[in-house]
Amino acid sequence: MAKRLNIGLFVDSLNNHFASQACIGAELGASVLDANLIIFPGHFIGKPDTRDGNLEYEYQYNTVFNLVTENNIDVLYVLLGSIGSRADLEVQRAFLDNLPKIPIVTLFTKMDGYMSITFNNEIGFSELIKHVIVHHGARNIGYVSGPKTNRDAEERLEILRKYTSMYGVEVDDDHIVYGDFTDEVTDVVNELLDKNGKLDAILFANDRMALGGYKVLEARGILPGKDIIVTGFDDDLCATAMDPALTTVEASSADLVYRAVVNANEFIKTGNIENVVVDTHFLQRQSCGCNGLDMESLSRRFGLDKIKEDPENSMKSIQKYLFGVHNENPALKKIKGLMMIFDGAMAEAIKSDMDPNRVKAVSRAFSDIIHEPILNYTNIEKIHNWIQAMHYTADHCLQTDNARVELAIMLSSFYRKVSYMDSRASESNADKMERISQFGNAQMSNIYLVDYVKIPYEILIKDLNSVAIRRAYMYVVQGDTNHTRDDGWSIPRTVLLKAIVDENGARGLAEEQELIRTESIFDNEFMMHNRRQTFAASPLFVGQNLYGFLVCELSTRDLGSVTPITYQTSIALKTFRMIDEQQSIKRGLEASLEQFRRDNITLSVISKSDELTGLYNRRGFLEFAQNEIKRTDNIGKDAVICYFDLDDLKVINDVYGHDEGDFALKETASILNDAFRHTDIIGRLGGDEFVVFAIVGVEDYKCHIKDRIAEITRKHNAIIEKPYHVEMSGGICDFKCDPNLDIYKLLEKADEELYIEKKAKKKGRI
Repeated sequence: MAKRLNIGLFVDSLNNHFASQACIGAELGASVLDANLIIFPGHFIGKPDTRDGNLEYEYQYNTVFNLVTENNIDVLYVLLGSIGSRADLEVQRAFLDNLPKIPIVTLFTKMDGYMSITFNNEIGFSELIKHVIVHHGARNIGYVSGPKTNRDAEERLEILRKYTSMYGVEVDDDHIVYGDFTDEVTDVVNELLDKNGKLDAILFANDRMALGGYKVLEARGILPGKDIIVTGFDDDLCATAMDPALTTVEASSADLVYRAVVNANEFIKTGNIENVVVDTHFLQRQSCGCNGLDMESLSRRFGLDKIKEDPENSMKSIQKYLFGVHNENPALKKIKGLMMIFDGAMAEAIKSDMDPNRVKAVSRAFSDIIHEPILNYTNIEKIHNWIQAMHYTADHCLQTDNARVELAIMLSSFYRKVSYMDSRASESNADKMERISQFGNAQMSNIYLVDYVKIPYEILIKDLNSVAIRRAYMYVVQGDTNHTRDDGWSIPRTVLLKAIVDENGARGLAEEQELIRTESIFDNEFMMHNRRQTFAASPLFVGQNLYGFLVCELSTRDLGSVTPITYQTSIALKTFRMIDEQQSIKRGLEASLEQFRRDNITLSVISKSDELTGLYNRRGFLEFAQNEIKRTDNIGKDAVICYFDLDDLKVINDVYGHDEGDFALKETASILNDAFRHTDIIGRLGGDEFVVFAIVGVEDYKCHIKDRIAEITRKHNAIIEKPYHVEMSGGICDFKCDPNLDIYKLLEKADEELYIEKKAKKKGRI
């Protein structure tokens, strides 16, 4: 069976409507390919936003971008137009160039040297400009652009200049100001109004800046849609909630990302994607001074003007409008069938001038559609617009007043059903927030109710199933957790998998199972492999302390839960660690009083020993090695930490059985015991990985150690006479003993040397 494709997606925030729609499109595309989707929700790159103190540590979110490696992601899609909106082009390019060398596609903005998929901004924006100038007669027009360094902003400004000039309107430099694509545009909008007096219209380069512009206009007593025309761009979720509703340009991020993702295999093979440019659409609302939608153009967009001749095309257009995509995705197959029934019944009802039997068929078909869970992927406004366009088209086709009355009665029942659906959606969202709140309360309660010797990480995630998380994996970093904005922090090569929650509940892992290579956090023995999955990876941090990562499997419609859940889990984890630190101090005091009791010494040895090999376990090794490094009489002495792993353990297990695998592990321990002195500290970290601390007193000790191990290994293999060879690869980190050294960093360096040797061995075999 071929390995399932892993598709990565970088977004700026899971609570951003544009990004959340992009995730929905990516999930639908991944399901067509039967591929895994891994979402990395960071924040912005480039200049930090210091206007809000709550954002001081938002750089921590971007640590998830470092989780991508050449071995865990096959193709990566980057919403560069969003996460790079605050950064100049050099910073954006450096960000992309520093990513692993895997196939990368930028979305919503172009970058030289990278495959990009973008919107055709000109189609929708030119229609908006035409509407403002031709329909409303605006001549004195102001424009709030995005940042000068942002390519999307540059493109939209070029389109503005082109089409205002085409219609004989001059927009000079005094009529243009520059925002940052957020609603914090008070200063620039005031500047624009102060310089230009009474404007006929203000066009904003995105809806978020228009939202900020509304606040400025309200403060000046200027009413959008009445005293001045206001428009936006992107059709953000806020656009419909603004008062009056914002005239804008609809850009479907779901459609764009879906079409990018379904071409993943082609891009991986050829480095190219068939030219994909997604159209934008002018969306008329009240902020331009109109009463609402242009029903004639919306009817044409849906193909309703030709529904009798081509109901299939109409169905595709409506489905694409509602969900952002049209495809054969299993989630959309049923809705497609129901919509075909509805469109067909509607066309027949119109032909028969609203025959009562046809009306019943239409009503039944609509009821079937409105109860489908897939409607969670759209919004109420779009469903209303669909019904309204149906009403407009049918009303113009009917021949009698009685038929029009029948149509109005039928559609009023549709509107009621949609209103009930809206009410149910609101109740569902309220219930979801309540469950998230209860989840946080349960976490904090468990902290103080549970007695423990070591932190019970599983308690922190045991109720995640109640907030729509199917599976979750809590990974914790070892050593120093302090991470400042400018410290050059990088992802460690290994992390500890502390807890898992799945359909069987939450559980912690045995100590020897916890050590996981960071590149395997999305694909290891504890994860599902018999079906595709959608994951979101989120950092666990409080302030400067980065504790680890929570990897959640869930549906994209529940992505909004991830940020509050990981925030609450981070707070609970910090509390656990503070309590554990206090208890550790207390245990240390008690241990100092009990240190002369021989029975406790025996228990201590057992707790720090590996049962299979008799070596120290990870806890024992770290404790004794750290003590030796910090010992006063060892300070300044040359020392090494050697990191070994047994070659081909998986092959031995698979071919000869796990008993032979255990024998090979014990034989490796025996080789190390023979190769090192009884005063050296030898441990098994877990799995096939071993480590040694030794004070050295000879020159060229690296070669000396490796030659000695090689000779002893040869002798052991000659004695045991197995059908396989017990061999190990190793890396050595040398240093001088110092009480300020971080042993985890020493292990990292030794592990890097091990990785180089294994890579060389593999190359030699090839």
